[in-house]
Amino acid sequence: MSCNASDESIIVLIDRFRFEDLWYKIGKGEHYQYYKPNSDEELADLSRGTKEIWMGCGKYPDAEKGFAEPFDNPVPVAQFTYTNMLRGSAGWVDTNGFGISDVTRTIWLLANGAKEFPVIVNDLQSAIAIHDLIGVKTSKVYTGIDLYERARECITK
Repeated sequence: MSCNASDESIIVLIDRFRFEDLWYKIGKGEHYQYYKPNSDEELADLSRGTKEIWMGCGKYPDAEKGFAEPFDNPVPVAQFTYTNMLRGSAGWVDTNGFGISDVTRTIWLLANGAKEFPVIVNDLQSAIAIHDLIGVKTSKVYTGIDLYERARECITK
């Protein structure tokens, strides 16, 4: 996966199990920014998903194509946002939650066994909140420059 190595890039490593637990509790709702599901049932299925349900998502083949690209053409990191109130299946839920801009990439990673995965967040305060909520506990909030420097160290060793 790729992101720009800039001061604006803030990366959080998401813990799959913490993410799925919160996503399940939220259930269906308006926490998808750009993904337009076919129905409320599809939203509920995705948040309570299994590999078969995720792979049956209408846009899943697009993610499959993207992740099949060569190493020199990586898929961009998914974008998450932070919000306090989300519309869940039982109405508005105060979850200190998140919004997913790139749900198809996210479900591809889940369906293919990722235990953790990177997401990009727009601002540091939101990144810290998302990290506290669903981040990998042994990680930290990274900037694109942090990751670029770590990658350079690996290449030069």
